[in-house]
Amino acid sequence: MLISADAAQLEWRTPVSLSRDSVGIDELLSGADVHSLNQAEFKLPTRLVSKTYLFRTIFRGSGWAFSKDPDFMHVSEDPDYWDAVNEKFYKKYKGLDKWHTHLSTFVTAHLPIIGPTGRSWLIPMGTDPNGKPRIPWQKLTNYPVQGTGADIVQIARISLSNRMKASTIRGCLVSTVHDSIVADVHEDDIDKMAKMMYDVFDDLPKNFQKLFNYDLIIPFPCEVKFGPNMADMEELPREKYGY
Repeated sequence: MLISADAAQLEWRTPVSLSRDSVGIDELLSGADVHSLNQAEFKLPTRLVSKTYLFRTIFRGSGWAFSKDPDFMHVSEDPDYWDAVNEKFYKKYKGLDKWHTHLSTFVTAHLPIIGPTGRSWLIPMGTDPNGKPRIPWQKLTNYPVQGTGADIVQIARISLSNRMKASTIRGCLVSTVHDSIVADVHEDDIDKMAKMMYDVFDDLPKNFQKLFNYDLIIPFPCEVKFGPNMADMEELPREKYGY
């Protein structure tokens, strides 16, 4: 039986942690529905649009790009409209905005950006259509988030592997897919494995601090599902295991 642990909101939690954005931290610690909050604050038509917008904006999407994007053109094809939404976003998440600016100084100085695990990215300056230097915002905001997020998932995978070896669970890890860890486990051990997965992700901030002397500040929880194949998975909620 397959069972997977998906890192919840990894692409949002990672930049909030790295940027130390106080508003983002407070929202995540309170358990607020970030997408519904932003839908109301930025006057977006649906929660889905708000969610999609968030995961584009953390990589510095421009008003022009949103106006040409099929996911957003039904809302508005006016770049000025999206520039105004972007302005509201960065006025709210000031820490994220400052972090992006801080990252850009490394690019303009031709220095590598170094993440909390020691992973580094040397990102060259880009050029505009006229050949003038241009800061490659998408790369400099994307690489630290994707790279650090991948490191967080791998730490969870190694911890999970070690705990499985020390347990009586019959099964093995078979894959990591983006922000999820997949195992093949005997059906009688599914509940044991689910609880172990929740425990591993709950322990991530503590283990990250121990390994890299870096405080993630916020939790990095997971969502656990199981099923006979990846197309037919059923959720195993935390509450079932006494959390």
